Order: sequence, then structure tokens, then C-alpha cells
Amino acid sequence: MKPVIVVVGATGQQGGSVINALINSNKWTVRGLSRNISSEGSQKLIANGAQMISCNIDCFDECVEAFKDAYGVFAMTNYWECGMTQEYEHGMNMVNAAKQ
Repeated sequence: MKPVIVVVGATGQQGGSVINALINSNKWTVRGLSRNISSEGSQKLIANGAQMISCNIDCFDECVEAFKDAYGVFAMTNYWECGMTQEYEHGMNMVNAAKQ
């Protein structure tokens, strides 16, 4: 089995580009995170070979579950929709979950 790389914000421009590059490399199992895995963007990524998991990075426990057995994580915050405090909390949830 190929090592798992988790991509946060999978349906955004940056996350989607990362997922496509990882899939095209054929070296990784790609697990994308999205708040809505029923969305058109999520469904396109699934069709291209990504695993998609619903995850709210506000929730530490959801991050732990989403990052389980991952070799690496491409983590990014959604700074344009929230304030600095919430962005910090999102970042810490992801960092601490990845360390589990």
C-alpha cells in the first residue's frame, strides 16, 4: 500500500492542485479533506482517485481521525473567512492531530 498524504482544503485551488500533483506522481494514497464531500469538487477528486473525508478542522477529534495512519499532511488554514484567533486554533488542531 502506498503511503497516505492528507490534504486539507482539498476542493480549493491550492489543495486541489496539490491533490492532482500527488495523484499524478502515483507514489501516494491521497486523502482529501472537505466540509462537504457531496460537493461537485469533492466528487471530481474522488473520480480522479482521491479518498475524500468530511472533516471540520474546528474539531480536534475529527482532525485526529482524518490524519490517522498518514505519512504526511498538507495543511492550510482558511484565513480569509475567519479571524486570527480561529486561524491559530485551526492550525494548532492540525499540528496536534498530526502528532498523534
